[in-house]
Amino acid sequence: MFSVIIPLYNKELSVKNTVQSVLMQALKDFEIIIVNDGSTDNSVEVVKWFSDPRIRLINQDNQGVSAARNKGIEEANYEWIVFLDGDDIWHKNHLTILKDMIEQYPSDKVFCTSYIKSGENISENLDTSIVVIENYFKEVMQHVDFFWTSVVCVHSSVFEKVGGFVVGICRGEDLELWARIGKYFRIIRSMQKTAVYRIDSENKLTSTRSKYNNSILSIIDLKGVKGYEKKYYQKMIYRRIKKDVKAFEIKDMLRLIWRYNFELLK
Repeated sequence: MFSVIIPLYNKELSVKNTVQSVLMQALKDFEIIIVNDGSTDNSVEVVKWFSDPRIRLINQDNQGVSAARNKGIEEANYEWIVFLDGDDIWHKNHLTILKDMIEQYPSDKVFCTSYIKSGENISENLDTSIVVIENYFKEVMQHVDFFWTSVVCVHSSVFEKVGGFVVGICRGEDLELWARIGKYFRIIRSMQKTAVYRIDSENKLTSTRSKYNNSILSIIDLKGVKGYEKKYYQKMIYRRIKKDVKAFEIKDMLRLIWRYNFELLK
């Protein structure tokens, strides 16, 4: 039922627990596609320790996480695509909850659950409600990062319509794809927390400034964009400008202002 796509780059200390969290799922109808994106540590050896026939390891030269995820989508045998980064963890009910939502909303193609960050505890008063999100941009303006990669579930036909991850950017590549999906599809979200976002693992991108040419900001186009979608992108651009000012990166700041000029004021 599910194709689990795990991009892998230098995660030898964490990928074992990540894969085990998939193998321990209550629902067993899945395949695991691990795309090794040119790891230089012992990540591949750790993956080869598993003997489960549902695991496929694909090796490629280092091309970035977007290329690795796209390769996984291309190789998927099942119609429902789920992602899990090589250092994050699923609770054993993750796929079961997604399956239940798919059955409850058979005409929808985009789903997600909720998550906690490592070090946080799940509240004793579990919220198991389901929210139908009609406007992705309105929702993400209020609840940033609710549509996080390791809790996302997307029907394969969605990628045929909107395409995959943009190769060449390493910051915001997921947000860029979610925005394209959000323009055409509503999202069914379970408020139940079924995953752990590991913020303390090795090789984790930090919150420091990314290079302009490698970020989502280099490909955003505000022309013709309206409503909450435009407000969402404007907020993202303003946030980057403030960071540039704080870091005295005047060149990048002027580049952003020149690129978007009057569109930021509309």
